Amino acid sequence: MTVLSDLVDLILTISDGRDLPAVRTLHKPRPARLEEQSKKFGVVVLDDDSCGFFFAGLGDTPSQLAACDPRQFTGAAPLDLVRNCLNANPLAKAVGLGVLNALSQHLLRVSGFQLDQASDPLGHLDLANARHIGMVGFFAPLIKALTGHPGSLTIIEKDPKFLKRSSLFPVTTQTDRLQDCDRVLITGSTLINDTLDDVLSHCGPAAQVALVGPTASCLPDPIFARGIDVVGSTAVSDLAQLMTLLKTGQPWRMGTTKYCITRNQYPGIGKLIPSS
Repeated sequence: MTVLSDLVDLILTISDGRDLPAVRTLHKPRPARLEEQSKKFGVVVLDDDSCGFFFAGLGDTPSQLAACDPRQFTGAAPLDLVRNCLNANPLAKAVGLGVLNALSQHLLRVSGFQLDQASDPLGHLDLANARHIGMVGFFAPLIKALTGHPGSLTIIEKDPKFLKRSSLFPVTTQTDRLQDCDRVLITGSTLINDTLDDVLSHCGPAAQVALVGPTASCLPDPIFARGIDVVGSTAVSDLAQLMTLLKTGQPWRMGTTKYCITRNQYPGIGKLIPSS
């Protein structure tokens, strides 16, 4: 069992017998111009305005997504698409995770759980006092912010274009380098490429670990069950503005808000929404 398969099972169990909003639309990333980096995140919107981000940069997902008509997903039963998270087809899997994230946001909202939008998820890890930070995924703004940090930083990245991008900190594909880290930041994209469990297997038992990024907006239960301390992700605060920003290829900041959920403060979705 993987984190993703556990997430699918959890969503199916919690949603059993409940009325769920259908898919209203799928927003594809706008194709990048020649001088731009590719836009790698899409958004699924449900009929109740719940939104879920998905990573659209895995394998041949970009070409499949460019060729598909988003209208094929309109009105779709969300649980049918959630099951596609376990599909071998990259596009089906990506869209499935977007729907899973949107349903997660729907369920958290109807449960009455309040997302903490005031705290910095990384603040919970106390990075200022870290001896050795491990970063799984190339978080350019954070790397810049950590310049001058007295501790060590090791970046784990499988995309070849990043391997020589930083001259200040080592960038490697070797996840076993995490064993020496006392703080570990992991990209939410490890959910879709099924590498999160492997990454966690290389983290030391005393390490403080955070899963961060737009695609980490799922129910955090299976993530916390694996020992991760904090989930930091993105929620939509102004859907109309977000759609405008996405269509023009602009940053999302004005249409979204960041939030965090900590393991020691989260009661679990089973307590928030008892099974019917």
